[in-house]
Amino acid sequence: MYSGFWKRLCAYILDGIILYVASVILGSVFTMFEYLLMIPFALKSTQSTTSIVWVALGARGLLIVVTGWLYFAIMESSKWKATLGKLATGSVVVDERNERISFARASGRYWSKLISVCTLYVGFIMAGFTEKKQALHDKIAKTYVVDKNALEMQANGYTNVRQI
Repeated sequence: MYSGFWKRLCAYILDGIILYVASVILGSVFTMFEYLLMIPFALKSTQSTTSIVWVALGARGLLIVVTGWLYFAIMESSKWKATLGKLATGSVVVDERNERISFARASGRYWSKLISVCTLYVGFIMAGFTEKKQALHDKIAKTYVVDKNALEMQANGYTNVRQI
């Protein structure tokens, strides 16, 4: 019933592609506004322009981080219980009662992925070796990534749902 490492990796790659496309689009729109805002300052002094460039770079980085967080947290706490990548691979994120997780729990799950990154991705690799296929961020947030079809079969009363 639990989604394994390779299925989760495929979903994460698909989500990465989706977020990349979204960041290119948002970045293009943001760049247009940057140039419009910098024109009056560029005519006055180069020092002001340099300051605005640094602020714009910081704002762009913040935009990328917030976009990723909101994408994962909103999608995983929605009625679909999954990001677009997870939906494409047939997986959903649930709590210990196989129910939808809250936005706060989804946010905690997202931000705890930073710990997995800091441990040289060992936290992600754990999903291939733990009994319930949980990565470190799943254990921290007390969540599970499960096969959507198996979850629906179990909800409909089928008791002999095999491990996926």
